[in-house]
Amino acid sequence: MFRRATTTLYIVKDAIMPDITQISSPLLEKLPMAVMMADVSGRVVYGNPRACDLTGYTPTDLAETRLGRLFPDQTVDVTTPLDPSPSQDRTTADDGTTTLRRRDGLGVPVRLYRDSISWDGALYELVALLDLTEEEQARENAEISALIVQATDRGILVLDPQYRITHANRAITDLMGMEPAALHDAPFGTLLSGGDSDITTLRQFRQHLARRTGFELDIHTRGQQGRDLWLRCAVTPHYGDDGRLADIIVILHDITHDRQLRELQRDVVEALTDQLSLRELLDFMCRRIELIAPDCMAVVMLGTGGVLRTGGHGGLPMPVLQAFDGLEASTAGGACGTAIATAQEVVVPDFTTETRWPALRTVAARHGIAAEWAVPVILRNGDVAGSFSLYFRAPGQPGAWHRRIVGACVHLAMLAIEQQRSRDSIIRLSYTDRLTCLPNRMWLNRRLQELAARPPAAPLSIMVIDLDRFRKIVQALGQGRADQLLLELATRLRNAMVGRDVLVRTEGDEFVVLTEENAPDVTLLAERIIHNLEDPFTVDGIPVSISGSIGISTFSGEGQDAEECLRQAYTALAQAKKAGRCCYRFFHPSMNRQADDHVILASALREAIADSRLTLVYQPQVNLRTGELHGVEALSRWDDPVLGMVSPGRFIPVAEETGQIRALGAWSLRVACEQMAEWIARDIPVPTVSVNMSAIQFQDPELVSQLATILHQTGVPPERLIVELTETAMIENFDQTVTTATAIRNLGIGLSMDDFGTGYSSLSNLASLPISEVKIDRSFMNGFGSTGNVRQVVTAIIRIGHTLGMTVIAEGVEDAAQCAGLRDIDCDVVQGYYFGRPMTTASLDTWIRERRSEAVPVA
Repeated sequence: MFRRATTTLYIVKDAIMPDITQISSPLLEKLPMAVMMADVSGRVVYGNPRACDLTGYTPTDLAETRLGRLFPDQTVDVTTPLDPSPSQDRTTADDGTTTLRRRDGLGVPVRLYRDSISWDGALYELVALLDLTEEEQARENAEISALIVQATDRGILVLDPQYRITHANRAITDLMGMEPAALHDAPFGTLLSGGDSDITTLRQFRQHLARRTGFELDIHTRGQQGRDLWLRCAVTPHYGDDGRLADIIVILHDITHDRQLRELQRDVVEALTDQLSLRELLDFMCRRIELIAPDCMAVVMLGTGGVLRTGGHGGLPMPVLQAFDGLEASTAGGACGTAIATAQEVVVPDFTTETRWPALRTVAARHGIAAEWAVPVILRNGDVAGSFSLYFRAPGQPGAWHRRIVGACVHLAMLAIEQQRSRDSIIRLSYTDRLTCLPNRMWLNRRLQELAARPPAAPLSIMVIDLDRFRKIVQALGQGRADQLLLELATRLRNAMVGRDVLVRTEGDEFVVLTEENAPDVTLLAERIIHNLEDPFTVDGIPVSISGSIGISTFSGEGQDAEECLRQAYTALAQAKKAGRCCYRFFHPSMNRQADDHVILASALREAIADSRLTLVYQPQVNLRTGELHGVEALSRWDDPVLGMVSPGRFIPVAEETGQIRALGAWSLRVACEQMAEWIARDIPVPTVSVNMSAIQFQDPELVSQLATILHQTGVPPERLIVELTETAMIENFDQTVTTATAIRNLGIGLSMDDFGTGYSSLSNLASLPISEVKIDRSFMNGFGSTGNVRQVVTAIIRIGHTLGMTVIAEGVEDAAQCAGLRDIDCDVVQGYYFGRPMTTASLDTWIRERRSEAVPVA
């Protein structure tokens, strides 16, 4: 800088020494530095264009200005010219940095250089000025940048082209517990954790650098005390003018909390799909929270029925949990109860000063609990289901990290609780009779399984109640009035029971009572029930008299089978009916009527199958969108010359028990396919035929080849056949079911899940099976309306089916309102008495012709 100024002044002197009148020559006009010349009085006699720009004066005004005015703060006397005597060395004076006062009053930092010149007996002073404004700004910027680098909480590293650390800021110490000096000249790999992922990380680092652009990379390292640490590296390579890598700037940001929270959320969401119980899931969540926030203990309390119950917990001492469990979910129930009651978070920063709950304060103090924070868990419908609480051993407010954790986990807890409520609702619907709201057959089966696993402490009596001649009553009154009668009957039966007796409706007019009364009291209960039935019922003003028969058996658990006990009750019921009805009978070993009936029925069925005396009837399935026939379901019927019309509910269980179900199933498949072949030949538009299949038949290893043979022999295209299997049957030996189902679908045959919603299958099972359609059980049509839980469940089933690419069929549709409601929620196909009862092939042909000739609306 000084050399450039000196050279400039030499050039000026050399240029004007011969003739000072040349001072305004083009040479001086083009100089990049500001140059002025002043006389001995300090008056400026000349300034080049750069001087005018710098001072803000015009050339004329500058020529009338004195140096003292331009440099009012100058400590060097600029008005005293340097001695130009020949004895003085020709050296330019550097007067250092000063401030130039511009015409507009602004100060400009400059560096001042002077020299003198004598001409024609007069002494002049040459002044050169170097504008330091950019230099000052650069220096200030450098200072600010250095301050930012040292003040930021983000670690900053500078690497050389060999990836060795040449600079590290102070934040590295806070991040990793390492002094910046200790990292000097260390390789970048020093930062890594030493784990298996290091090589991959370094490889990715080099690969990204090779692209010559900035990038981000997450690295695993170790922080202070060896704790796991995840850092996000923002990497910016710098290249020199020659295109070579000069250095690499690495900015490090601690993302450990972000990653921990993301992993916690991911793991909990995965757990939500694993069919864990709500308690297991919430326990898991609380334990995970305590891993990433070891200064707290997590608890989820549920406000069940207005009472606090532990939903899930981690390491909170059991006495503290017990102190909360059972309290009111109100402001009297500590912070948890208050959060639930007010739907607001509650912070107890110090239990020692908390006066609202003295008993809880004592328990907390005894177990080293100093503070608590409770947040309500609010469901999407606005209900407050519980509270999410953190307990601390040190007093204080929850930190930002705690708030982030709870903010995420409260949402996850909400999802878990809603999932459990939906699951409970489906289970309740599955285990509840739609008409009477009593436990149903499925509930009874489960209860019998529980009894088989854990026999009761006291003997349990099973009573089967069956109404006498109820079918004739239904025919006389109609189904609607018969349902009203059953509701009244259920009320009377409940009124007859005492204590812990349980009333179950198993089917139509059949009820079962589970009672722990002793034999004399069971006798009194049976007599009371029969007596209560003697008074006539009134249905729509019509008096109706009914009676019932009761079979009773006792289950002691001593080597007995609960289901066998139920069968014994049915045997006793048969004896009561044989005895003249309207009475009760206790089972005893001499009763063999049921066994006799079973043998007779099994023998007759074997002959009927062999002689093809069974028939198939077909119930139409209608496409709700187009009104066209979607297909038909083939149903077996047996009209025996001796036994009369035997319902499938009687002969199919016998076929399964006696091993005839395979022959019956093969017969049904062949007859249905032969009928389909005939329809195809006659150009009758029946798109598909569905054939029911039992679980036993589905497990037959010869089934797939049998299907292929029947299709080949009848010439029916495989897509015209659909095999139906109940939901419960599908989950028996599930792995084998998947194998068989896949093989059937590979043949091109459709596969339908029948009676969906009445079994135990999970959504994961449903998704694992190659099912082409799902059938909603007819029981869901009882109570199906424009609103309500049943409609919500049916809607959910339809959406699940559509999501999995399945056709959804609703069974049991009996009126236009049900049909319209199903169409509103996008059900594909309906089946039921509204469109047609099961009919013979001739009747079906007529039905199809009439439907084609008439513009029959869907609803």
